[in-house]
Amino acid sequence: MSQHLPDRPQRPVHGVCFALTVAATLVLASTALLGSGAWAASATGSIHVGAAVPTVCTVAVSDSNATLDLVNGQNALTVGSVTEQCNAGNGYTVSVSSANSGTLRSSGTGTSAVAYSLSYDQTTAGKNGALSTDRAASPQGRQSNLAVSLPGNAQAAAGQYQDTVTISIAAK
Repeated sequence: MSQHLPDRPQRPVHGVCFALTVAATLVLASTALLGSGAWAASATGSIHVGAAVPTVCTVAVSDSNATLDLVNGQNALTVGSVTEQCNAGNGYTVSVSSANSGTLRSSGTGTSAVAYSLSYDQTTAGKNGALSTDRAASPQGRQSNLAVSLPGNAQAAAGQYQDTVTISIAAK
């Protein structure tokens, strides 16, 4: 097969080249504008930023190892100190309770009991040996004393008398 070459040279078509050049220029210009955001749609987004602080309430009890005088009685003898701390925004409650409902029980007889009065931070417990007090939030430690008062009883039976006092703290 042979190829046939035209007899005369063809002239370039200038009108088509000019149109292609203009079209390419327009495409490049519109791409540059859209890429710069001038014609882009607007959009926003958001990110939530937050933090949490857990509620922490603590109570530390120090027993003063005081010995009560049942025969002669005691008046507001400090038997321990309590350091309370709680960061609850609504404050907290300190509760004090007696295992024997405000009585000292004899380990020797089991039946002999001596009633006593318990006070915590100048608040006196009821006859059952229980009390509670509300506090404002306190990230700093607050120290209070636990005191016992009891009348003298010259007729008290011999033996060891005891009770267990529990101090609790809870956020409101």
